[in-house]
Amino acid sequence: MLSSLDHLLKLLEQEPHWEEYHRYITVCQLWETVVSDKVVLHSKPLFIQNNILWVGVSSAAWAQQLSFQGHSLVKKLNNQLSSSPLLKIRFSAAQWSAPPSYPQQPSQNTPPSFFAYPDPIETSPKNPLPPLNTPEEAFKRWNQGIQQYLKSLPLCPQCHCATPSVELDRWSKCYLCITEDWRTKS
Repeated sequence: MLSSLDHLLKLLEQEPHWEEYHRYITVCQLWETVVSDKVVLHSKPLFIQNNILWVGVSSAAWAQQLSFQGHSLVKKLNNQLSSSPLLKIRFSAAQWSAPPSYPQQPSQNTPPSFFAYPDPIETSPKNPLPPLNTPEEAFKRWNQGIQQYLKSLPLCPQCHCATPSVELDRWSKCYLCITEDWRTKS
C-alpha cells in the first residue's frame, strides 16, 4: 500500500501545476547555501508569487538588513535555478510564525555583540520553572530575575549603578553617564 501511495505522489508531482511547488522546494534548498548560517536561523522562504520570493524573518531589523542584500540574493538564487528566474525578494517579519532558534554559544573567533547581554533567568531541563497562573506571578518572577541579574553586574564608577560589563569595556562607565558626558561636551 505504501509503495503505491509513494508512486502516486511521484506521479502527482510530475503534473504541470506542481511546477511552482518544485520551484519553491528548490529555492528552500538553495536558500541555506546562499545565505550565512546566522541568516538561516532568522529567515525562511515562505512562498513564490508572481516570480517574487516572500521570506519570513524573525524581526523588522532582519527584514531591513536583508532587504539591502535582496538584489545579490536574487542573483545568487537565479544562478542556481534551472526554472524561470525570480524578479525580487520581499522580507516580512509579520509572517514569521516560528520562534527563532539562536546559537547556543558564539564561536571562539567571534567577539560578543555589544547587545549580547546574558539572560537574567537561567533555567535547565533538570530545574524547570513552575507554570504561571496569573499576570502577577509572571511579573514577580520577571522582577526577581531582573534583581538577580542586576546583583551580578559591576557598578559604574561614576554613578554607582549596575552596569553591563560590555558598557564598562567600551566606555569605562554606563551608557547614561557617557551620554551625559557627550551632551555636556557639545
